[in-house]
Amino acid sequence: MLDKEAVKKLLASQKAFNSVPPIAAPIIAMANRPDTSIKKLSAIIEKDKELSARLLKIVNSGFYGLKNKVETVRHAVVLLGWNATKMIALGSSVLSRMCTTDRRLFNHSMRTAQIARFLATEASFYKVEEIAVVGLLHDFGIMMFELFYPERYAKIRQFAIDQQVPIYIAEQELTGVDHADIGGWTLEEWNLPENITESVACHHSFDPTTYHAKKTAVIHVADILALATDYKGPSWEKVPELSHSALKILGFSESDLRDILLTIMKMKYEPIIL
Repeated sequence: MLDKEAVKKLLASQKAFNSVPPIAAPIIAMANRPDTSIKKLSAIIEKDKELSARLLKIVNSGFYGLKNKVETVRHAVVLLGWNATKMIALGSSVLSRMCTTDRRLFNHSMRTAQIARFLATEASFYKVEEIAVVGLLHDFGIMMFELFYPERYAKIRQFAIDQQVPIYIAEQELTGVDHADIGGWTLEEWNLPENITESVACHHSFDPTTYHAKKTAVIHVADILALATDYKGPSWEKVPELSHSALKILGFSESDLRDILLTIMKMKYEPIIL
């Protein structure tokens, strides 16, 4: 069985994640200083050509639907916001690995991110770009399972097929935790704020009484709608039950959900080239 301490030790011992990518260290340090500015953050990012290119590709992709091309890192940081930029920097190695080793998971993460951005806009969120990046990274706990516990995760998948349960239920049954827990713990280790770690950690166990319930509700609903409308996904994967309280806290009714589903099914999904 796994627990938080076991995952923390894993993060500390494995070079593949080595807690954070090298570029993220100065970004984390800057986050704790009151004199931090967009200009200073942009200057740090510009020193890493790969991350700079990735930020510009993401902000200029169909994912964000901007009319005018963003040419500078500073402009990209302004549009994405501090936390979204930080998450992309921290998650860059995870996303790159996900893109090459589990394309289906990567595509699901892309769909979830795009749907999360749409839902956040409809629910009048202030930072829709940040919630989109949370959607992009919401399932990287699965990547942790696949990378560090491949034999165990093969058994988890088989259990989900045999018992006809969602994958997170199979994870809980066989390990005591699920990928949302592991993702949330990892983000904590990366010093991301509680509103982000909670929305990742609780996206399969939505609780309307938690402090950041509204943000968690977006990720919960987006994840499920992404699974429900992904006709290329594995036929064995059981879609989790949607929490009606999550819909309610976002201000959506049952009839709104039908309209949302129709919109989502018409969306064009453009993968971000990492």
